[in-house]
Amino acid sequence: MPHRPYTKLHKTPAQLAQHLIERGLPLPSRTRSFAEKKIAEIGYERLRIYFRSRRQLHLPDKPFIPGTTFKDIVALYEFDERLRLFCFLHTGRFEVALRNQLSEIVSDRYGSHPFFDNAGFQSAKTRAAMLGRLSDIFYKKNDQRARHYFDEYNPPMLPPIWVLKEFMTFGNLSHAIEQMSNPVKNDLATAFGLPTYDMLENWVKVLNDLRNICAHHDRLFNRSFQKQPQKYISKNIPAAPQHKLKALLECLEYLLSLHGFRDPIVATVAKMIQKCPAVSPNELGY
Repeated sequence: MPHRPYTKLHKTPAQLAQHLIERGLPLPSRTRSFAEKKIAEIGYERLRIYFRSRRQLHLPDKPFIPGTTFKDIVALYEFDERLRLFCFLHTGRFEVALRNQLSEIVSDRYGSHPFFDNAGFQSAKTRAAMLGRLSDIFYKKNDQRARHYFDEYNPPMLPPIWVLKEFMTFGNLSHAIEQMSNPVKNDLATAFGLPTYDMLENWVKVLNDLRNICAHHDRLFNRSFQKQPQKYISKNIPAAPQHKLKALLECLEYLLSLHGFRDPIVATVAKMIQKCPAVSPNELGY
């Protein structure tokens, strides 16, 4: 399909509100003033996905579904905010549990400074690369724990793994696990109740993606996730469609349940959906 030049001009909140009216969204005078205010605060582009979810995209001019109100759109947007905060909290708990398990496993096998031992890694090359990456992470941190280690100890040039793990992001952690020896990977999968490391690696990447979406204030509502969890067939996890949020939350709840967390993550989101009539459960895989 040939490209065409982009010719759309900037529109003010008032002009965008008029555009919504022309597409069938009722905005009586008081509601229109509220709509213009919200468009100015949030941005039309950020609200667009919520508008589109309530438009008849198969019809000319893509009119709004009859009965849709601007209040419904705001309710969807605010629901998504609450959902992101909830998911960010629980993916953060998983990140902490994963860090700690990795630290426990490698320090038990290889001592306080496993990054100086080739046996803990796929190869001497991957160990050296990881050592460089960890050093870079640690030495850039202006943290009290880092300063304390600099002031008190040397050698070695890095603190023990149970300190260093606290400076690793979810992305750093995921990459570090990939470089570890197969025995470490297998122990880690067992610690999280999964039959293979490949499945754990897949789930970690999926949940890292979920965390990043939340951290960058992206949309969870009505999202089809590109990174999808492998199915743990014998436990039927996830049971929901694998491209939907519920599937990711089923995996997250299972992983956390093995490490002392008993929060009913999946059920809590179901209750959040029930409290927001503007949301269709199908849009989240429920």
